[in-house]
Amino acid sequence: MSPAITRRHRVRWCECDMFGHVNHTAYLLWCEDLRVAHWESLGQSFCPGGVGPVVARLEARYLAPLAYGEEVTLTLSVPSLRRSSFVHDYAVWRGEQQVFACRAVVVCVDNATGRPIPIPPEARALLTGRDGALAE
Repeated sequence: MSPAITRRHRVRWCECDMFGHVNHTAYLLWCEDLRVAHWESLGQSFCPGGVGPVVARLEARYLAPLAYGEEVTLTLSVPSLRRSSFVHDYAVWRGEQQVFACRAVVVCVDNATGRPIPIPPEARALLTGRDGALAE
């Protein structure tokens, strides 16, 4: 499966601990940036009365350390979806080596009520057609 989003990133000093290693929380911020970009690429926006993507579950695996100044590639793929949720697979690559893996279950909610709602039809069409997500 080809990634829906790919970005290059140079590790910034503010993303590191006092030993110059990337802090574990920085990886999750990178995932958040990809999640926001992906949601917007689906023609969706962020507004109080609209539909919002909420992370219901997150599982992260730190496979190898990164350090200040390293160049990495961040990817987001969408392997599957259901009625009101879809899965994001995130990865961080140093060259050909995967150094981080993360899976999130993202649920569409009505921001006014906080209740799950079906994935908007236009977003569903892009998730399956463009991003290759398979219905579970």
